[in-house]
Amino acid sequence: MVIGTMKILSNADAIIIDLRENGGGSGDYLSSYFLKHPTQLNSLNSRKDDFLTEFWTFNDIGVKRLTDVPLFLLTSKRTFSAAESFAYDMKVRERATIIGEATKGGAHSVDLFKIDDQFEIYIPTARAINPITGGNWEGTVVIPDIPVPSESALDTALVLARKAGAEFAKAKEAKLKLAVEEMQILMDRAEMLFRENKKDEAETALYTVFQIADKHNLVNEFFIDVLAYNYFSEKDEQILYAVLKKKIVFFPKSPTAYEALGYAYYRSNKKELAIANYEKVLELDPDNRNAVRMIQRLLNE
Repeated sequence: MVIGTMKILSNADAIIIDLRENGGGSGDYLSSYFLKHPTQLNSLNSRKDDFLTEFWTFNDIGVKRLTDVPLFLLTSKRTFSAAESFAYDMKVRERATIIGEATKGGAHSVDLFKIDDQFEIYIPTARAINPITGGNWEGTVVIPDIPVPSESALDTALVLARKAGAEFAKAKEAKLKLAVEEMQILMDRAEMLFRENKKDEAETALYTVFQIADKHNLVNEFFIDVLAYNYFSEKDEQILYAVLKKKIVFFPKSPTAYEALGYAYYRSNKKELAIANYEKVLELDPDNRNAVRMIQRLLNE
């Protein structure tokens, strides 16, 4: 659910996350989407054996990190525990603007101990330690950057997010324009080098094109298909193969990535390479009838 939501938000110009009714849970997973990796979030010190367990951002989060998009978190006096951990981590790293009320203030893990047949007691058994502050929010709570009543927090955030989002979008568009211009220069160079059969230099230029595109979140299967379409000619078959191989690098589990390369080899009468790629299509998508027909055609030719 988190990965699906973050994919939807991947091109957002500003994000608001509402923690006002979040009473906590386990761990601080969301920080991994908004901070660079590796970043230490906090540690948990065990009271029993004085053992310190460190918690860091996750490496594999399913989507690209949003490390610079304007981020606003809404809090209330009901925001507690893991929700506070997220707000605290974002606040001390100045990664988000906290709007609303001071949180409830629970940073210590507790365990239940039996006293007798009638009574039990909760006792703190571990405490969070932030690597920046050396402390936590237990009792001291997370203080918002912009204190407002919780019922007004969203309205306040919307005003700020619209302004910050407009500025972010303008800066992003300017960077994107420069990136596209640089990509075009490199792509022209790659074309020339491939046509001159300087494969290593050409591959380096093409690699840089994709590095820039990936940095700006431009790489998807459609982007690569459009790029490859320009090179469906005999003189450009080497650059065509190189571009389609990039599709496999970025989307190794996509049957259509192998199907596109298989078709390119088929058009160039490279039967063995075409069959190998169509077989990979069937490995990933056993019900792909087009791949079955293409293999049969290639074997019968």
